[in-house]
Amino acid sequence: MNSIRQSTVATFFTLLLTLAVTSPLKAENSIKFLEKELIKKLNHSIYEVVTPKLENSKIEYDRKLPFDKLDFKERNEKYNSIGTAFFINDKELMTAGHVFSPMYFSLHKNYFIRDGEGKVYPISQIRKYSTMRDMLVFDLAQYPAQITPLKFSGPLEIGDTVFSAGNALGEGISYRAGQVASFTDEREYGLWKDIRFSSPASPGNSGGPLLNVTGEVAGVIVQRANAGENYNIAVPIAEAAKLTDKAEFQLRNVAVEIAGTDETVTKDWSYNLPLPAPVAEVAEKAQNALDEFHQSLAAELMEKVKAKNFPVGDRFRHALRNQPIFQGFASLIPDIDFKKWEIVGYTLDKLPLSADQNVYRSESLHFAFQSLIEKAPGTPLKTFLDSPKLMMDTLLQAIPYYRYVGQEKVRITSFGKPDQQSTWLDKLGRKWSYYLWFSDHNNTFLTSHCLPHPKGVLCNMTVKSAGALKLNYLGTIKDNSDEIAVGYEGDVDDWAEYLSLGDNYLPAFFQNAAIAREDNKLKVKLKDFQFAFSNPKISGKSSLHLHLGYANDQLLAEDLVHLELFPQKGNPTQYSIRPLFEASAFDQESYSASWGEAAQGKGEFSGKVIDKDNRHIIQKIAPQTKKTLTTFDNQKIDKVYAVGCAYKTAAEEENDIEKDCDSFFKGIEFF
Repeated sequence: MNSIRQSTVATFFTLLLTLAVTSPLKAENSIKFLEKELIKKLNHSIYEVVTPKLENSKIEYDRKLPFDKLDFKERNEKYNSIGTAFFINDKELMTAGHVFSPMYFSLHKNYFIRDGEGKVYPISQIRKYSTMRDMLVFDLAQYPAQITPLKFSGPLEIGDTVFSAGNALGEGISYRAGQVASFTDEREYGLWKDIRFSSPASPGNSGGPLLNVTGEVAGVIVQRANAGENYNIAVPIAEAAKLTDKAEFQLRNVAVEIAGTDETVTKDWSYNLPLPAPVAEVAEKAQNALDEFHQSLAAELMEKVKAKNFPVGDRFRHALRNQPIFQGFASLIPDIDFKKWEIVGYTLDKLPLSADQNVYRSESLHFAFQSLIEKAPGTPLKTFLDSPKLMMDTLLQAIPYYRYVGQEKVRITSFGKPDQQSTWLDKLGRKWSYYLWFSDHNNTFLTSHCLPHPKGVLCNMTVKSAGALKLNYLGTIKDNSDEIAVGYEGDVDDWAEYLSLGDNYLPAFFQNAAIAREDNKLKVKLKDFQFAFSNPKISGKSSLHLHLGYANDQLLAEDLVHLELFPQKGNPTQYSIRPLFEASAFDQESYSASWGEAAQGKGEFSGKVIDKDNRHIIQKIAPQTKKTLTTFDNQKIDKVYAVGCAYKTAAEEENDIEKDCDSFFKGIEFF
């Protein structure tokens, strides 16, 4: 038994030895490490790509920035590490194109390479560039004393050992081993096979070389895998031979759309410019070209939907007959088929700064938020409007904006004077002001798009990455400003100051308007009427609301939707004047019924007291205002003005509310 057992064991070990000798797993394909001496040579070949950290001296904070709370490296670091590059000859380095991404605007204008000792060398010119291959070749204004260009390798095979070399996580050049996992078609055009490899690649590795075991370049690392995976991508170095003496920009499927609809235009963008050229020159020309391309897409989309879109679409014109009222800005939006149109507004939330000054904030459909920023008591409205710094400083008192330093957030108290500002006149005759502040430390910008308001200024606000600035950002804002309606609210004294601003500030609708008060008598003049009304509760603090919308009889013009007067702020007693328009076939039945009563002066428009919603309401038609409008496309629409009064308290019931309302009615003169 023992001899049999020993023979079996011997046979087993003989089998193991045979398997080891005949296994197809060759030693040279197992994971290796680069030799120390080779790494020393590579360190004269491979460099970080860095840009200086930026600070904006105009920005003020509520306390000193706590840089001392950061880790040693972070608080002493003067540069942002953005990628990796390597020498391909004595004068040129290669990196991934997206490390620079010159077609997108950035506050970072200066680029450097940095060696292991921390010395930096300024980058001078781009010599070759292709977005399709994600490769960029550049030279330097000043060179390191010792340079070791990398050699290009031949083709790899699946299973070959490779090393990702680069500035992983901004911690300097490191080398990490892995294997070639597969070769896959280049995703956009399928013109070559990308190298898929398992060597770890982290943020900062972009542009670094994928090395073989002898330190030769097999590819340029262009994409890392999702977190937790090591399945990264490099472009084969053989593709470098196909780079030309032009900067070749190509973006696929650049799209513009109309939000909420199916309408879009999608096209590919391509642009070339001769090389070599300074980085700044390439960036400026490419950004301008891409900006113009986005403009052309927007123009093409508008032309495509012109017949059914704002402002000429038949269903849009029908929607104008029954427009809503709202506070502040409201956005005009169609449904998916441009058959139903809405003017979407939001309630402004009050954020008190003092007993006499507030900031109001609400949502905004196409912006981060909208805000009504009141001027401080005693500050002339014109002075406030002419000081965007004062406007923004006031906003920041009510709505916090923070800078994060490590785990701490520090409140910004001022952005200083704007870095850019301009004005434009929209097609409705409104004078908009545009202000932009750069936030250099995080490469973003903050913008406000504002109209003067009786209480101060009404603005749409947004914060975006700097890269959005040259993608027709301002052009889109200007083109779409006509699709924003405005509801104005203010005290009588506020309105008097507002209307005195003159034509350089006022919308066309208000340029011949007037308001005056003598004790408890108020006079108001607008485009279609004027009124004089005496009431013991009228004062400079009486509240006047003028809700504007779109004119029915003109293609693009503002018109009154509703006037509301509240003699005593906080008291529901209200006087109103509003135009009513003939219902269309697309209006809700409730509005059609309401128009039928108005046209005949019956029902709610009979001039009699009606109890509704806990209020006593009187509405009557001004028969002399009945007319038939002819629209820009020769459609006929009947129009009439309605005058209303609303009362609630028992004390007011004791008075003759019908007599009071009749007094308001008789004080109106329609033109």
